[in-house]
Amino acid sequence: MGKTEPAETKAKLQRVSPDLLDFDPSNPRFGGLLKSRDPNEIQKELFGEPYYAGALVDSLVENGFIDYEPLVVKRSGDRFVVVEGNRRLAAIKEIRANLDKFPNRKSDLDKIPVLVFPDKPDGQQQEEMRVYLGVRHLLGFREWPPFSKARFLENESKADGGLERILKETRMTKQQARRFLVPYRLLIEAGEELPKGEDFWVLGEALQRAGVKSYIQLEVDSKNLEIVSYSKKHLGLLLNDLYGPKKQDAGRDTDSKVVYDTRDLARFSRVLESPKATSELRSGKSLEEAEIFVDTREESIKRLTKVTNELGVLLRKLLKRSRGVKNTHLLQSYKDFETAVKTFISKEP
Repeated sequence: MGKTEPAETKAKLQRVSPDLLDFDPSNPRFGGLLKSRDPNEIQKELFGEPYYAGALVDSLVENGFIDYEPLVVKRSGDRFVVVEGNRRLAAIKEIRANLDKFPNRKSDLDKIPVLVFPDKPDGQQQEEMRVYLGVRHLLGFREWPPFSKARFLENESKADGGLERILKETRMTKQQARRFLVPYRLLIEAGEELPKGEDFWVLGEALQRAGVKSYIQLEVDSKNLEIVSYSKKHLGLLLNDLYGPKKQDAGRDTDSKVVYDTRDLARFSRVLESPKATSELRSGKSLEEAEIFVDTREESIKRLTKVTNELGVLLRKLLKRSRGVKNTHLLQSYKDFETAVKTFISKEP
């Protein structure tokens, strides 16, 4: 009787044809968005936002495949499913499908290095794969979009050992994990649509601010980072501020959002800490207008000085080439106003 081949039990490095490699629709990087897509659809998606696989094409054409960064794959019968490296695989497939466009391509794309795990890895191998992916992606060695990191953490925290296990395996701190898990779990809990791409990170950054957390009355279990309680009404208003109000058809009216840059989140948080300033914001005032009601008297004086100076610069620019009676009168009125402001400030205690 012939001997049967022993099943693979160890991960090993091989060189295989890209034609034998398949995308992994359930890859954490995709955040569950490509599960029902066929290979051609996935290829197209990977060349779009936020994956931009096309950015890898020129490097692969010029330099070939870097041997010390193999794709990580699982065996699936006679083929392989890519666990890590789907973007690179998409770029390679693009080059190989269009050889006439890339005459200088490197021949080493005919067979590329892959680290092969068995199709049914044991517990130790599964842990090795989690650590490999977690350390490289969660801690930034190979960047994932924030949403993908959040989904990866959420999925892994539901497995045996929970959050503590995945934090230990990846050497990630609980505070680092909180920035991804809390906004993800909050949106899931509230049944709100998950923002795609970098937009997800806007909420993550906002929830680092004390004023924002207080406004939505957010309580989080410090042990497992599960959501304990929050105000659904105030969360809805917060999402309107960050992403724009919901439109009747679909999506959000981004032109009507309050915060346009994450650098404004500290100011936004200050506004939410003040009932008066928040009321002004809800009445339709801009962030800058609402912020006036948060300022101390000293800050208001500084703001008045700045606005007065900016007004002077603007008027002198506009009136530089025109000295008619009306314009001269306008400039004199500004000078009188400037003098009055300086007099008022000089008398401040």
